Amino acid sequence: MSPDNPGRPEMARERARSERRDLDKERGEPLAGARGGKRPLRRMGKPLDAWTTRPRILVTNDDGIESHGIVALKRALEALGEVIVVAPDSNQSAVGHQKTLSRPLRVRERTMPDGSTGYAIDGSPTDAVSLGLLGFFDEKFDLVASGINYGANLGDDLTYSGTVSAAMEAIINSTPAFAISQEYSEEVDFTLAGIAAAIVARNILEHGLRRGELLNVNVPAVSVEECGGIEVTRLGRRVYQDQLIGRVDPRGLPYYWIGGPPPSGIALPGTDFDAIVNRRVSVTPVHLDLTGRRLLRELPKWDWALEASPKQPTPEDSEALRPTPLERERFAEETKLERR
Repeated sequence: MSPDNPGRPEMARERARSERRDLDKERGEPLAGARGGKRPLRRMGKPLDAWTTRPRILVTNDDGIESHGIVALKRALEALGEVIVVAPDSNQSAVGHQKTLSRPLRVRERTMPDGSTGYAIDGSPTDAVSLGLLGFFDEKFDLVASGINYGANLGDDLTYSGTVSAAMEAIINSTPAFAISQEYSEEVDFTLAGIAAAIVARNILEHGLRRGELLNVNVPAVSVEECGGIEVTRLGRRVYQDQLIGRVDPRGLPYYWIGGPPPSGIALPGTDFDAIVNRRVSVTPVHLDLTGRRLLRELPKWDWALEASPKQPTPEDSEALRPTPLERERFAEETKLERR
């Protein structure tokens, strides 16, 4: 069967996508993949007294707009520039770099715990940053600050963290960013974290960051007097102790929790975990380039010859993979339902 044969499922799917896009266009809906204006360009760092206008700072988090941590971050940065808050309307901890593409996003003005006005979005931290940087506020931002997260984001935590992912989304959109988190404690006091956030923000505004770079900041739960200073660190290694907890609901159906003791870590000198253990603020440079350099050098030595494949597909294999008339009929019906 030729690639142009309309019976092939992939061709039918592509045709269905095209028809849905045409239908969205007729209804005035945004097309999938469309961008909301030009991406902001990274502003080069310079001394704050050399700025002709006050820096514009977008503040977000993953704990939600009602978190006291985001209020502390906003207050800490207001002395440096004009601050706008846009954050999830509910707790989005550990959502990672989730981005909403399958439904519209709703934004509402909300009164924050300190009485000021912020913008709540019914999406993820990544959605909040995208909203701000793609044109919702009709202005460009010079810096994105994410936090103050209640709970440290050390080492491997970055792969789960909505707080850090918000900063990553800013970097993808060519805007300097940092994420800041504070370790858990019974009595929450963001005084030290607020001071650290202002120092980090000032340094980024004055020195700038290169494309793909962000700063991940972690703050110990101690007073300013008890803090041992600020240390530039590398990512450490978390030790997770996750457990699968199975239970049965009143109807006799099983359900599961992923739980277990809190994670620990390996406190090697120079790591973010070691800094927190020793009551120091950790500032870790992070780059979005996740390329494995060792394997990049090693993999070319492996055998990648296509003829080394255990079995090449035959015409009979291709014939067996083709959909039956009944499968094509079912797919056509599903496509019609999707269009409705």
